[in-house]
Amino acid sequence: MIQLQMLNKILTTKDSSLITENNLTADYFSDYQQEYNYIYNHINNYNTVPDLTTFGSKFPDFQFIHVEESTKYLLDELYRDKNTRDLVSTFNKIRDCINAGNTEKAMQIFRESNEVISGDKNIKPISILKDFTRYNEYIDRTKDFSKYFVKTGFTEIDNLIGGWDRLEELATIVGRPNTGKSQLLMKFALSAAEQGLNVGFYEGEMTATKVGYRIDTFLSHISNSALIHGNERVKLDYKKYTEEAPQKVKGDIKVLTADMLGNFAKVSDLRAFIEREKLDILFVDQHSLLDDDRKGKSAMEKAANISRDLKNLQVLKHIPIISVSQQNRTSTDDGNQSLTQVAQTDKIGQDSTCVIFIDIKDNIMKLNFVKVRDGAKGATLSYVVNFDTGDFRYVPEEGNFELSDSQKDYENRYDMTDGGEVY
Repeated sequence: MIQLQMLNKILTTKDSSLITENNLTADYFSDYQQEYNYIYNHINNYNTVPDLTTFGSKFPDFQFIHVEESTKYLLDELYRDKNTRDLVSTFNKIRDCINAGNTEKAMQIFRESNEVISGDKNIKPISILKDFTRYNEYIDRTKDFSKYFVKTGFTEIDNLIGGWDRLEELATIVGRPNTGKSQLLMKFALSAAEQGLNVGFYEGEMTATKVGYRIDTFLSHISNSALIHGNERVKLDYKKYTEEAPQKVKGDIKVLTADMLGNFAKVSDLRAFIEREKLDILFVDQHSLLDDDRKGKSAMEKAANISRDLKNLQVLKHIPIISVSQQNRTSTDDGNQSLTQVAQTDKIGQDSTCVIFIDIKDNIMKLNFVKVRDGAKGATLSYVVNFDTGDFRYVPEEGNFELSDSQKDYENRYDMTDGGEVY
């Protein structure tokens, strides 16, 4: 009945915008597809809805009825009607696959159905030059930094990129093996937890226990090798730390590992992780240790699919996602790092809001900010690092990032200085 009501509304009001502005297609009129197509083609050809006489002569059996319901009601019911039909069709397909023993195909249909089910299409764009409600958000940002950004745990990085954007961040740390990518990621994760956030950490290689030992080292500065190898000389210090740590950190870090899942996580697993644990921010170690929901044929296609799905996940859940990716061995003509050096596919770098290349030599970790959507691209920061004790110390040197006057004001506004040392 709702399809009939909407067609009558269109015909009697001769309002073609009911179709054009709400993206109504023949899929919404399963019982009246010929009638809809006639109206649609008439609008395209003659720029008007056909009158009742013209339409009635073409479809003499069509039932003309009087409609008093509001447009909003009719649209809501039309969307609901289509969703119901789509769900029934999807469930029938899934049932048939399960009965045939094809569970993998059933799961694929279930995942793809999320992209098919319709929502309210009556979307109104915002006038940027007339609607300045964003000014109120700006005022709010000047008052409460933590509502919009998460500090990274490094004063210099915060001054450079402004912290992780709580609604729109998809950052990637890129480096070759054994350059400290995972260590840096964990330091970022701990900082988020110290700010009171519920943090998720996916680890595709290490066990949760080893992740825990590394976090313990960052918090306590107890030797990580002593913890891993069971050295008794740190027993008393470690016991004291375990008793005090829960009171030290306002938030929490929830760890999901590949061995818990029995395989590398898919982005759908990460989405379930976010929703189940109600995460505020997610860290992913790493792209190459994720599996492709879409079952791409080549390694490059799989990596591109994963990158796209992570981007969609970030947009959907509105939380920062910070990932690690491998760096390939190609080089640029000028010797500088670029997005083409992200392993597997440069789609990862293109999808990211921030890309940080990492290198380490003689205990000096260099961070090169190759892409920063809302900050200074091309800046470099250096730190003396001791991973065994969990120490990072900023090293000002020629070519390193220096604060502009506006950034110095930003630093002072949020009281982010701490003498340059981050522990």
